Amino acid sequence: MARENHDTLAQAFTGILAQIGAANQVITDDVEATQAHLDLIKELTRTGLAEARRSVVALRPQLLEEGSLQSALHRLVAQLRTAAMDTTLYYETEGTVYSLPAEVESNLLRMGQEALTNAIRHANADEIRVQLVYDRDQVCLRVQDNGQGFGVGSIPSSEGFGLLGISERAERIGAQLTIRSPPGQGTDVVVVVRVWGSGV
Repeated sequence: MARENHDTLAQAFTGILAQIGAANQVITDDVEATQAHLDLIKELTRTGLAEARRSVVALRPQLLEEGSLQSALHRLVAQLRTAAMDTTLYYETEGTVYSLPAEVESNLLRMGQEALTNAIRHANADEIRVQLVYDRDQVCLRVQDNGQGFGVGSIPSSEGFGLLGISERAERIGAQLTIRSPPGQGTDVVVVVRVWGSGV
């Protein structure tokens, strides 16, 4: 991804900076040359912007390409059921489903995916429940299991990248994140995103 960005975005913006420098040199004594440089700056900026948009679209999870967050989570749970032979996975949606900004949907899906994967791998749970609740002014994603828990503060940082990733994603979209996991009492991951009217 870094290489891709370097070859496209960095190249476009390096070109823009070079053209700005060239325009500065001729700005006082050659109006036509200045205009030519400014036109090229505009074109390079358009190209860079198009590449930035393309990169963002490319980063959107494949599961979201075919539908809403609700249907993407449904498919994710269905896929993971085959991997979790000894665990029963439940999925439910409440409220009227509405679309969220792409970045919010993408991060919520990734957080749900991480929480689910952690539960399947580490919880030794009989049941994992995924719940997506659409209210008028907020959306809540909850992943809950009845497994062994882990004590949130006691996990070594070398093993806590998944939780760190969930926390960073929540912060990125301004969500409230709560993780409860008392040893022996299961784990409950709750992400609440406030919205201002459906579809906003």
